Amino acid sequence: MKIQRINDERLIMQNLKNIRIVYALQTLGMVAILGYNYITNGMIGVKENPLWIVFIASTVILAFLSLTTDERLISKNLQKIRVAYAVQTLGVVAILGYDLIAEGMDGMKENPLWIVFIVSTTILAFLSMNISVDHESNKRSAKKGLMISLIALALISIIVGTFTSFSEGFTAIDGILTGVIFLIGGCIPFLFLFALRERKGDDS
Repeated sequence: MKIQRINDERLIMQNLKNIRIVYALQTLGMVAILGYNYITNGMIGVKENPLWIVFIASTVILAFLSLTTDERLISKNLQKIRVAYAVQTLGVVAILGYDLIAEGMDGMKENPLWIVFIVSTTILAFLSMNISVDHESNKRSAKKGLMISLIALALISIIVGTFTSFSEGFTAIDGILTGVIFLIGGCIPFLFLFALRERKGDDS
């Protein structure tokens, strides 16, 4: 999909609202993790988790940015949430990156923050698709776009499956399963985009 600068005020507002939703979900996930640490290890366990610093930093930044907020300026408020979300996400990525370097991929995946990051990023991606489709030219063919995407996805799935099959410790069955899972998982966003483009075509 070609990346274009969005100048439509309505789409910009919708994008900011999407970020607000994901920021709320990501914050709830962080609170849940810190709450679990508090229950299992007490306040010391919470303070030892670097996620505590990320949570405090993003919350304090949002609070300071909101000090002079005029309640009528919804757009300004949403932009401040976007800044807090960016700070929060950078902190999450930094923590996961440290886990990846220190403990490898398995260690990173064992951190519940990994699930929060994946879920929030996926939700934001799906919410952003609607804006991307609205910003596209009406001349784009939904079926043609879907076919091109599925062909490219099928080729990538075959390559991933083949590499997995020939990797040490994996069998041909593992390669086939990996390719099929990759194909099915990749189909979901493309089918979602197709449905959005079809709906846009029906409305126009």
